[in-house]
Amino acid sequence: MSAIAHWLEQAGISTVVIGLVKLHLEKIRPPRALWVPFELGRPLGAPANPQLQRAVLDKALRLVENSDKQCLIDFETEDPRRIADKDWQAPDIGTHQAILDEVTELKPFYQRQCVDKSRTAVGVSAIAIDELAALVDKTYLDNEFQPIRSDISDRLMFRLAIDDLKAYYIEAALAGRGNPSSRQIYDWFWKDSLLGSRLRELRHRFMDSDNTKVADIGLKFIVPHLWRD
Repeated sequence: MSAIAHWLEQAGISTVVIGLVKLHLEKIRPPRALWVPFELGRPLGAPANPQLQRAVLDKALRLVENSDKQCLIDFETEDPRRIADKDWQAPDIGTHQAILDEVTELKPFYQRQCVDKSRTAVGVSAIAIDELAALVDKTYLDNEFQPIRSDISDRLMFRLAIDDLKAYYIEAALAGRGNPSSRQIYDWFWKDSLLGSRLRELRHRFMDSDNTKVADIGLKFIVPHLWRD
């Protein structure tokens, strides 16, 4: 985006870049930039905080007044959702031998969150969540991708299944007591859930595959950097 900003400025269009990685802003030096201390993917801060989001936009747009000089300004307010909630209690998922059982345990929490928010991010795979859990269980046991949709590859289907399952777990976690930070939620998912632990193991298995496409999925698409081992 910083490079695009330079191109737009040459065409006479004023730009402001809101950046999450300060090193990139310092190296590429867009004409006007606002660095924000938020998580990747959240340039305006956490969702459901319009006051913070408006403050970010207001400060960014005010940089247009500095039209004749390059500037990099820090947004100094931290996202309150970065702070761990000591009172948060994750859903009790017990100990299971199958991801399908864990998904069933989380179902009341997920349904409560759907009712409270009137929306869900689950659904990119167009497959029922129980089927997705069973898919990952079988992939884990057989150590190979399982066919489930004829219109897309088994590898892509697995990636979509993981996206839906992660969204399901995260939304279930948000229905628990308290207001957890996203780091708390992801720590719970990757460290405490059976799904998280099995995905971490599958990542290593896939990376050891002779199939370069399978190895690439393990390397890039299953487990975020913070929770890799």
